[in-house]
Amino acid sequence: MTPQKLKQRYSQSHITQQSYQPSDYESDVNYVSDAPPPPPTRTNDELNLSVLSRHDPAIASILSIAPYAVVYIFSPASQQWEKSGIEGTLFVCQLLPSELGAERYSVVVLNRRSMDNFRVELLDGSDVEITDDYVILQSNDDDGNPQVYGLWIFSEPPPSSTANSRAINAQIIQECAIQAETTRKMAEQNIQADGQLGEEFEIVESEPMGRQLSLKELFGQQREQDDEWSVRSHSPHLKQPQFVPSADTNFFRGARRHGEQQQQQHPLASSPIQQSNHGRNLLDLFRTAGQGHPLGT
Repeated sequence: MTPQKLKQRYSQSHITQQSYQPSDYESDVNYVSDAPPPPPTRTNDELNLSVLSRHDPAIASILSIAPYAVVYIFSPASQQWEKSGIEGTLFVCQLLPSELGAERYSVVVLNRRSMDNFRVELLDGSDVEITDDYVILQSNDDDGNPQVYGLWIFSEPPPSSTANSRAINAQIIQECAIQAETTRKMAEQNIQADGQLGEEFEIVESEPMGRQLSLKELFGQQREQDDEWSVRSHSPHLKQPQFVPSADTNFFRGARRHGEQQQQQHPLASSPIQQSNHGRNLLDLFRTAGQGHPLGT
């Protein structure tokens, strides 16, 4: 190999080593990552509840799950069960309480075949019947017409995990319906009791307690009574009580006339001595009146 060829090979290998040598800026890229953090892990129940809440926001929790169920509708014309076209995972859910505070429950089947899901609210224990093949639910459809549904819940023989799926979910559905009925009736009774107490309270408040008189009316009545007394005392046409004279009244009348005559003949001076003898003069006056007018005349 000639020296020129050795020089070319050395220069190419040197260039190759330099091209793969990372710089300081390129090495920093390995320590900085723009990838988003991993999502928080959630349980299957949380994921199922998130999915169900999109279909029904009133769902509060999941009580039981059946991996697979088929919804049948009973046909009154043919007296047979007919498939409704809904099949999938069955959920027994607890809903938010009603306005009265009663507990609410529902059965939901997420349809695998279409977007039409099955949902029935459990209202009464008598609306649920358990048979060997179906869990029968009585409810109303979207138009308000009564409808009978049959839920066929898949279960495998033991020792499979779904061996008791039908029996467990059927029992939970029936218990939820009874609980919903019980709490609803208790809430209605409480409302009726509160209403009766309110009516009795209104009746007690509406009873008459005697009309209150204002000050104007009160003093007006008193003034009318005073006016009537004044009219009786000063009206000449009204009958006045007659005065009957007696021996005592004649004695005082005669003493008064005799005193007036002496006062006209000998008027009294307004001196301190005469004023001090005023009581004695009155005694003499009564004595002289008694001599001039003996009692009993």
